[in-house]
Formats: sequence, structure tokens, C-alpha cells
Amino acid sequence: MENFFNQLKNIVLSSKTFDRIVVVGKGNSIQKIATSTYENAFVINLNDSEKIQVGDLCLFYSDWVIKSLEKSGYNCPYYITSVETACLVDNLKDKSILTEFHPQSFESFDKLVSSFNSRDFVLSDFLILSALKIANLIAQIKNKRLQVYLIGFDFFVQKDAVIQDLSGHEIAFKNILFSTQKAYLGFLKDYINENGAIEVIHVGELDFSEQSVQSYNANFAIQVSPKEEQFNFEQAYKTLLHKVYHEDYVIVVAELTNNHLGDEERLRKMVRLAKEAGADLIKVQKRDVASFYSADELKTTYKSPFGTTLEHYRAGVELNDQLFAVLIEECMANKIGWFASVLDYPSFEYIQKFHPLLIKLPSTISNHKEYLTQVANEFEGDLVVSTGFTDKSYEEFVLSTFLENRNLFLLQCTSSYPAPPESCQIGVVRHYDELSEQHNFANLIAGYSSHDIGSLGCMMAVAAGAKMIEKHVKLGNVEWVHFDGVALDLSDGTFKEFVKDVRKAQLMTGSKIKQIHHQEHHKYKVNK
Repeated sequence: MENFFNQLKNIVLSSKTFDRIVVVGKGNSIQKIATSTYENAFVINLNDSEKIQVGDLCLFYSDWVIKSLEKSGYNCPYYITSVETACLVDNLKDKSILTEFHPQSFESFDKLVSSFNSRDFVLSDFLILSALKIANLIAQIKNKRLQVYLIGFDFFVQKDAVIQDLSGHEIAFKNILFSTQKAYLGFLKDYINENGAIEVIHVGELDFSEQSVQSYNANFAIQVSPKEEQFNFEQAYKTLLHKVYHEDYVIVVAELTNNHLGDEERLRKMVRLAKEAGADLIKVQKRDVASFYSADELKTTYKSPFGTTLEHYRAGVELNDQLFAVLIEECMANKIGWFASVLDYPSFEYIQKFHPLLIKLPSTISNHKEYLTQVANEFEGDLVVSTGFTDKSYEEFVLSTFLENRNLFLLQCTSSYPAPPESCQIGVVRHYDELSEQHNFANLIAGYSSHDIGSLGCMMAVAAGAKMIEKHVKLGNVEWVHFDGVALDLSDGTFKEFVKDVRKAQLMTGSKIKQIHHQEHHKYKVNK
């Protein structure tokens, strides 16, 4: 047991600086927790709750957890478990710390409580108690009293749970079990707060909750200035849609691929420059590196500052919780909205905690129709769909799958980098625009995702009816970054000139309704 304590001590002392501990459950109230509240906290996951928020360590004792986390890639740095097979799983074996498991009974519960302040540790099937024991040991290691916040513990399973539970237990069984655990926790909190090295605070709406979700967010969410608070993305997005439908406005999207390079200051600068250039929206990408690529692909040689393999590169430039918090903060400060391309289901699940108004399903995944259909069924917001490397059959699939009860931006795209002029097929934009009128698809909005060089293709797309133009942007030349060859530079004014060209095309295209313009006049008058 002393060995376990030393292992935990090494984890804690090598961890980030933190002033509190957060234990993450999977109750529906977790959806209301602001993402930025996890900053400056040591986060403990139970079972597969890392699908909601990746923590600093995870506790589990059941085989089903391994299966559940397989696709998301075991993202916690450490796993405390009694499942011996965990040591045989790639990406998990080097992170696992094995310990004993004692099923809970009235006798064992009393023993666990009475030995709460000892260094002994065993996993219990009442995992909250195990997490609180770990938290108490951490407080002993830090030699200070720490507050421990329990979030996402509603002790009641709803049919629309945040993530699918793979335990195999029926909802009725779990609710009876949780009812018992809730009663245990009510007693346990009082005992620990009086005798332990921690103060346990339940966040929620239970009879023994010390804080509501609202007050918790108010205490720990990243605060923004009054000026920043004035920007409401939902309202700003509604205004954009109104301009598209009633003023023939063209939404310009500045697409940041991964050329933010995982660098906070670089990301902030790209957002600022895109806004200054006149972009309406920022788009980023999110993919689950471990599951999106095969093991062989991840091992392929790819030289970057992050290492020598594709895995090193992709993991290094992927947006994480911290960088998403930075993105949102900077977009708020600069009054510009953002959305993301989600390339796989784990990424779709991940992005939900930010409550997006729209997401993109890019050309990259156009052949993954099972996933695309799943998104159509589960996501209630608006969608952007690109049609690179597809034909008429994909168009039919998109129209039959994604149009109901949402705005659908359908973007002509050619999956070539760069796309030569003869491949751009700007006429398809006109076809998409005509679909809305010919088939009464009032919520279908044509657009163009540009992989061609310069402004001409996008200007022609606007004339063909595009109301969304998506263009890759970059910050200087970085040769080892994917797709930067087709991107326009934010730092030298190139993207700013591009936006001016798009606005000129918008102005010159005007309305489809023929009428006498106020600038018109005849040179000669005909005498009657």
C-alpha cells in the first residue's frame, strides 16, 4: 500500500498547479458545467466520464470501461484499476496502476469509512467513495485542506443520458443502486468534512447539494469583461442568417485547419487577424487522432517539431480543452462566432459540451454514411456539408438526411490541394442554389469551400449563388503543415484583400429580381 501512495504522490507532484479537486460523473447536469471551470483543478474521472471531460486520472473496476474507452483512445494520463487485462491493452497498459477491488457491503463500507484517513487504498464498487479516498490522499500529499467538488452526480439515470452507458445494466437497476449510493453519500460527506483532509461539496439540485451549477460556474468559469459579455454568438448567428435570407449576404468563413500549431498565442492572433480582415465566422477542426487513423498510419514517418511520426504531428496540433477555451475566449473578445468540422463520432460527442449552433461534416468523411446519419439524428443545430470527392448520389443522400428542421449550408468543394481551374465546377454552386427554389428547399443555402488559388473562383461562386464562402487561412508559411499551400496569409493582408473581393462580387451580383436601378439613365431621349 505504501507503494501505491508513492505512485500517487509522484502523479500529484508532477501534475499541473491546482487549487481544488473535481470528480466528474455522467449525470445530465454535467452538460451545464462551463468547460473553463476545469482550469486550475485536479480532475478525477470515474469509469468512462473522460468522454465528457478528460481528467488527470481515472478510476474503474469493470471490463466494460475498457471497451467504452477504446474508440476515444484512453486519454487520461493515469488509470487506477483492478482489471488486470488493462495491462494488456495498447495505449492503456503503460498508464495503468493496479490495485485491489473489494465489493461494497455494510461491513466493508463501515471499514472503508473508519480507515478513510489511512494510506491504505482499495477500489470499491461505490466509486465515489474511492474517488474521495484518492482526493483525501492528495490533500495529505499537498499537506493542505482541499475542496472537492462532485459534478455530474445526479443519482438518477435518464433515457437521454449524456453518453451511452455500456455497463449492460437496465435503467431501473441503476436507479435503485444510485438511490442507495445517494443515501450513503449524504452520511459520508458529513463524516469526511468533520474528520478528513478535504471538504466535499456536491454541485447540483439534491437536498444535500451545497452549490447549484449556476453558482459553481459563477465561481470558477473564466471571467470575461463587460465588453466581451455583450457579444452573444447565438444572436449574432441569427443576424447572419437573416442577412443571408433577406439581404443576399455572403458569410465568409476563415478556416483554421491545424496551423494554429497548438500554440495559444498563435491561435489568438489568427482569430484577431481573421476578424480584422472581415471574416464572419472562424472554423476549426476536431478529430480523435487515436481512432481516426489506423495504427499503421500513425506510425508513418512525418517530420514536425512534435516528433517524427504522423501521430506526433497530429496529436501536437489537435485542439484540446485548454485551446478550445482560448478559442472561445478570443472569439468572444473579438465578437466573431466559431464552429468546427467534426471528423468522427468521439469528436462529435466531445464538441457537444460547447453547445454548438452549427457544425460541419467535411468532404473527408463523405463515405462514412453511418456516422453522418447518426449526427443527423442526434444533432439539432444547423449543418455545413461539403461535397468534395462525391457525385450526384451523395447529393441525394444529403438532401434526404440533413434538411429537416435545420438550415443546411451545402458547399461545392473539390478535394484537391490546390484545385486546378478545370476542377472547380462552379456550376454546381448554381445547381445547389436552384435546388432551393425548384424543390422548395427553403432552408438549403448554397456555398463554396475553396481549395483553388486566389479570389476568382470564390467571386464566381458568389455570382452563381453562394451565400457561404469558406477559405483556408494561415499565419506565415509553415511547410510541414497540411493544406497550407492553398491557404491565404493573415499576416500580410492577403486574406483581407480576398474578403474585399468577395464583398465586391456580392455587391456586383445583387438580387435575382430584375428592376430599374437608380443609377440607370438613357443617353438619348426619344421624341414622341
